Amino acid sequence: MDLESSVEKLDKYYKRLNKGKAEKIKPDHVEKVIRKLKAKEELLQVEITETKKDSKIERLKRKLDLLREQQDRARWLLNEISSL
Repeated sequence: MDLESSVEKLDKYYKRLNKGKAEKIKPDHVEKVIRKLKAKEELLQVEITETKKDSKIERLKRKLDLLREQQDRARWLLNEISSL
């Protein structure tokens, strides 16, 4: 699952939560998204350390920031559905 797919899946979960259908969101599904985002984060960090071109490093760092925001969203969502 690439970053875009993970973001789309989180967006769908947030829509369900807003519609009052949080019971349809399974915690293990959100945990799976979190694991995939963490794996992508690790790959990006490796790529940043191996990259020499400054412009590419900056682009990868922006992508890493976006990825971390998505991880925060996923953890928040997991916390919300776990407390229901």
